[in-house]
Amino acid sequence: MGSAGQLHMLYTCPFCWKVRGLLEHLDIAHERVQVNPMKTKKLPSAPEWKKVPVWVDSNDEVFVDSTPIMKHIDSVHNDGKLWASGDEERRDKWMEWVDLHMSKATIPILYGSLGSALKTTTRVSKLERFGFFSKRLYAWAGFPIMWGIIAKKRVKKDGRTPKKLWHDLLDEFLAEIGEKEFFGGNTPDLIDLAAFGYVRSISPYPQFSQIEEHEAGMKWYRAVESTLKV
Repeated sequence: MGSAGQLHMLYTCPFCWKVRGLLEHLDIAHERVQVNPMKTKKLPSAPEWKKVPVWVDSNDEVFVDSTPIMKHIDSVHNDGKLWASGDEERRDKWMEWVDLHMSKATIPILYGSLGSALKTTTRVSKLERFGFFSKRLYAWAGFPIMWGIIAKKRVKKDGRTPKKLWHDLLDEFLAEIGEKEFFGGNTPDLIDLAAFGYVRSISPYPQFSQIEEHEAGMKWYRAVESTLKV
């Protein structure tokens, strides 16, 4: 079986984890192209798009932006079954909710304190394909930038600790799921996989232990994880 395409990605990008989860759930053969974070201008996309993930299919067509990529892959390789819904208003509302709230919550938990920021950027510098000098520049110059400019403002504005924020988000998401195992019912759908991707993006870091303390959230997370073909 040949490759369905190439996923141009960063290992530590939450949006890339979303697409990876879908590809693994559907067991789609693909190539992962880990890019150098300092060289995103070389991505195979339109000149105005310089962010990962980028999906290049087997016909060399280029697709950008994680949620549209997921919808496209589901449509082409799964007849759109994961995006299909009897309640499209609910589906659209919660995909927007996941993309808005869970994506923004990844920065505070990873960079929300000076100690967290240092741990995270040191880990990132080991996981990503940096060059020799850019790796060291990122590890020691990157963390105070992330801490000072982005994460600190978000934590202060929200008023909750990053752990409390994540636990509240999981409470809200699981309340919508209700008595069923997944948002999609008995099996995960695209909303489950998108939410799972954001949570999974934190798993390479020590801060993931804060999310693991949410028992119900981890039960849902492990259930989705069990459907991946990895």
